[in-house]
Amino acid sequence: MDESRPTRQRTIQVVSLLDKIHLKKEPDLPTLLSNLRESLLKKSEDDDQIDSNIIQLTESIKVKLEGLEKFYQKKEIFDILQTTLERFINDIISITKLPNILSNERFLDIIHIIILSAETLELRSIIENDPPYARTICFRFFNLLASPVITDFLNEKISLVLFELIAYVLRTITSYITITIEVIVFKKNELQNQVPILRSLLKYIDCHKANSDFTEKRTAVDSLFTFIWSLANDTILVPTLIEAECPKYVLQWIANEDIPSGMQQPCIHIIHNIARHEKGVKVLNDANGITILKDFKRRVLDPNKNNQDELYTELRLVYCMAVSLLTEPKENHEDLDNLRKILDQLMQLAVDAGQSVQNKYRGFHVSEPIVVLTKLCIHDEILNYVLNESNVQRMEAPTKIQFFCHLLVKFRAAVATDDDLDQLTLIALFNIIWSISFHDKYLSELKKNFQFLLTIKTLAVDNTAGSVDQYVPNHMSSIPKAAQGILWNLDEDNPGRLVRNTTAESTATTLAEPVTDETNKTRVMVSYCHTDQEFCRQLVDALKKDNRLHIWVDFAYCHTEDFWEEIGEAIEKANVVLFLMSKEYQDSKSCRQEVMYAKDSLKKRFIPIYVKKDFQASGWLGVRIVGPQYIRFEKRPFADTMKELLKLIFEDKTTTVSAPKEEIKPLPPPPVTETKPTESTVKPSEPIPTLTDFKPLKKPVEQWTSKEISQWFSDNQIHRELVDIYDFKHGTDLLLYSQCLRPDWQIEYNDMKERYQQKYHTPLYRDQFVRFVGAMNRLKPSQSKSKTCVIS
Repeated sequence: MDESRPTRQRTIQVVSLLDKIHLKKEPDLPTLLSNLRESLLKKSEDDDQIDSNIIQLTESIKVKLEGLEKFYQKKEIFDILQTTLERFINDIISITKLPNILSNERFLDIIHIIILSAETLELRSIIENDPPYARTICFRFFNLLASPVITDFLNEKISLVLFELIAYVLRTITSYITITIEVIVFKKNELQNQVPILRSLLKYIDCHKANSDFTEKRTAVDSLFTFIWSLANDTILVPTLIEAECPKYVLQWIANEDIPSGMQQPCIHIIHNIARHEKGVKVLNDANGITILKDFKRRVLDPNKNNQDELYTELRLVYCMAVSLLTEPKENHEDLDNLRKILDQLMQLAVDAGQSVQNKYRGFHVSEPIVVLTKLCIHDEILNYVLNESNVQRMEAPTKIQFFCHLLVKFRAAVATDDDLDQLTLIALFNIIWSISFHDKYLSELKKNFQFLLTIKTLAVDNTAGSVDQYVPNHMSSIPKAAQGILWNLDEDNPGRLVRNTTAESTATTLAEPVTDETNKTRVMVSYCHTDQEFCRQLVDALKKDNRLHIWVDFAYCHTEDFWEEIGEAIEKANVVLFLMSKEYQDSKSCRQEVMYAKDSLKKRFIPIYVKKDFQASGWLGVRIVGPQYIRFEKRPFADTMKELLKLIFEDKTTTVSAPKEEIKPLPPPPVTETKPTESTVKPSEPIPTLTDFKPLKKPVEQWTSKEISQWFSDNQIHRELVDIYDFKHGTDLLLYSQCLRPDWQIEYNDMKERYQQKYHTPLYRDQFVRFVGAMNRLKPSQSKSKTCVIS
């Protein structure tokens, strides 16, 4: 943004307004201020007396200010007041050699009249329908913040006797900026030039945060805190606050056991607002933010956990939202017993704010709980709890799904506005409903809402919906992409979905037919998350060196965001699909759609590839990759891992393409929330028992002895050698070992494979061990506890 040109225009406008004053009556305000400055400059440093000329000039200035409403409209008056304040700061207060004169109440009265006159104008009513004017005011006040006298004040280079006057001026400036930023839609990096002054403000707060003995200084600190809090409310400004070192300061303050009670609320809110931006999440986590927050909970929130005071209720909620944005539910072990309560609070806040006319409730915009819910609900257990069990009062919609649908329809016009919070709300709602649409049990309810479907179909093809210029978290997709994903899952007017009704057999037959002159090549489709694009390009470049492969990846074939049908077609034509798995891949709804289409609908052969060594698939992704051998990068040199991958790609090519009619029975999946079948790489000639083949023993598992355990191995057609090598004696041993298998059964497989080879001098094949894993996953304690929704 070029700020120089608008500044020149504003200066011209203000000068013309002051000229109008000059025409109406002599002397005018600019002249009076100039005369006052000249009189003050004539004073020597040791002259503390206010002479009659200074008294007359200050009185004339006050009279002029009080009489403005007789001659001017509201906007003109505010321009004059702002210009007068600017002149007063730069021309009068800057004469710091006369602290005793400037601290006289006459000068304080001038500031007081400016503020009172501005308050009667009701600035909010002036700017709410005039964002360009709000922007003009905002940046003029930011310029005042950077004035030499304010800078010296913040660096404590001003006489203490001037503290009250300059602190009053500073509070005035920040309060007006706070009002204007409620109306302004900021652009990326628009406040970049303000980083030095923001850093000075934060440093000042840090130096004086504990000065409770000086009321004026305490008031100044509180007003600056409110100002920083208001800036942090706008997510697009978070990178600017990061550069100003705001996260560092706020974490230091909240970690201090002696933090004043008045600072607790703004601190926790600022941390939550910073955590709404990916850069903020990284900075806070790098600074050990989770540990600091949990310590704050221990010191402040836990002792007041039964305190239903509005402040502590709010602090608990904001703490939970911040922690939810900074961690994954499975990492947050401290809140195991509290997640239901957290989700209840988030849903209640979403309902209360979403049903209000202003889309706010107790200072929270509806986007705040909705964004947190959108992130949490990528986990199926949490989504199911929110939709089916969360305790919500006063909800007008008959179901939670209908509430989200109605709210989406309510915000559908946000794409045509500049309201960043409304746009963020709409994007978040599209993404949370996309998560809902992955579950068959919710599809019929979504399909029944005609107005919702019409909105989805309209925005799926609306070009403006994809060009929202506001900050959108990385865990969310654009409106058109989410809309197309929802329609795909709903089978609504999507020609590409026709292929989903075909069988794996017919699809495989199509693959065997000549398509291009590269028919003899193995077609490989690469499914990845864009966060891992750098690794994906490295992998694709390595794969392309093998002339036996034809590689399809979206960045080589798609040039727009609306390319799901192209991706779907690539999956259909592929001989093998590579899933480049990472945490971001598992959290991505686009990647989930690709995996479900390849695995569930088309029964495609796939190879799970772990991009990072510290990630382990779970949830919807974990259940779908049980069986096939996986590849994990970062543990060995890249070239060595590539050789292993190429070997795996080609080892079953003949089976996949040439014999499409041969059916491979799927193993029953382990007990998770999804019930989709799971493929394995076992050979078709080896029969795999289905659920109906099993003969459950009548004894509870806990009472099993070696005899029942041996029968259980036999009933599940598990190799006898495994019975001997494990040598389980009690049923509880089986139950405990099944828990060891859950995090990553393939690690156990690698260990057992070595023991098996050493004992029997023959390899333990993966499919043999998979059968054992499947049986262990089906094994249940006799007194199974009901499932609860927890952060684990």
